[in-house]
Amino acid sequence: MRHSTNPRFIKRYLFNTLIFLSFVVIMFLLVKRWKYHSELEFLQKLVDENSKMIDEMGSLTPIGRKSKDAWRIPDVPEARIFSAYFDPRPEVVLNEGSEATRDNGWALIRIIAIIDVSYEGSEQTCYYKFPAKTPIDETDIFMEARSIAVKIIAKQENHGEMKYSASFVLCRLMTTENGKLPIQVTFSSTAGKTPEELKKIDFVNVQYRRRNMSSDQSRFMGACIPSLHHNYDKYTSLVEFIEFYRMMGVNHFTFYKTSASENVSRILDYYEKLGLVTIIQWKLPPFYIFEQNLRYNGIFAALNDCLYRSTLVEGYEYIVNVDLDEFIVPRKHNNFHQLMTQLNPVSSHNENVVFVFRNMFFYLTHLDSPVPQIPQDLPKLLLHTKTTRLKKIHQAYERSKYICVGYEVVELGNHQVWFTKTVPWFIQYGK
Repeated sequence: MRHSTNPRFIKRYLFNTLIFLSFVVIMFLLVKRWKYHSELEFLQKLVDENSKMIDEMGSLTPIGRKSKDAWRIPDVPEARIFSAYFDPRPEVVLNEGSEATRDNGWALIRIIAIIDVSYEGSEQTCYYKFPAKTPIDETDIFMEARSIAVKIIAKQENHGEMKYSASFVLCRLMTTENGKLPIQVTFSSTAGKTPEELKKIDFVNVQYRRRNMSSDQSRFMGACIPSLHHNYDKYTSLVEFIEFYRMMGVNHFTFYKTSASENVSRILDYYEKLGLVTIIQWKLPPFYIFEQNLRYNGIFAALNDCLYRSTLVEGYEYIVNVDLDEFIVPRKHNNFHQLMTQLNPVSSHNENVVFVFRNMFFYLTHLDSPVPQIPQDLPKLLLHTKTTRLKKIHQAYERSKYICVGYEVVELGNHQVWFTKTVPWFIQYGK
């Protein structure tokens, strides 16, 4: 007993205990790291094994205007669904907690929706439609699974108590007995629906990759522009916007169009024929009211639809988010190729995937700068005539815009990226 009160004995006991606990923690983290990497390798292996089928599904999915994208009605009150994307990124699948097997769950189906915010975190049922068994037997094949999550998009930017919000409905990938991938998906608050009942519910196409990620210069950067509304009519500004960003290195523009004038529509059609523009018809149901019960015409649904459309489907390396009156002007570089070479050099181990540009205002009410118009009947360009700005430079994330590495991003907001393809802290700090 007298040893238990000996200070030297107590110190030695505490020291040994600390050493033992440290050993246990280190072993626990090593096992967690090993398990995490094993699961990543398992998921990536399944993606690679199914690569041919994924590419076949991508080749079958209608694109552009042929896709007939529109807001569809799922079996959930006052909800709408617009699109769905096959998301095979192993880190994202693990982070969302999908239980993967060789047949199911090794990827996600991500539905872009607008829902009543009260459905956040609710359990829904995902329904999947598959190709017919044979050309002779054209009977639709359906499967169902519990949803992984229902998440409000850019919740921190959803200012005010809006009744509705853009959301992700996350579904685990399901495949048939012979390994077929789903062609369409929807969700419902009710499980166990029959094929006859499901035929009365709207589905949306599942979008698969149509192009592998590569360093192809023509797939350098895509621009996301939500949304043209209230009969947008600034056709000169539209041309200036497109041509400026083309000079900067943007290869493709995705416009979300609710309403625009005839002149603007003709300009968009012209660029669409050149293969530079995709026009997404963005006609929301009338009970979604602009800035009264839904933020800015469903902007967060449009931005994230554009992210997944441009990245996971079309394979663009970078995504830039800008409105039609916003210009990201490099100060020391001629274009975005040069800019990103410095900010995100290929040879480095740079882990930054989002590049934020602080905002400053050039008011249109300021006097025009003395730039000669030759010939004088040419329309005035904002970039030439409005060169006087306010002194204030807004802080980062305050009206900021950004360029991001699309494949590394999970959720976009208007002024910042909210979630990227993260890995657990015990992986980050164990490198």
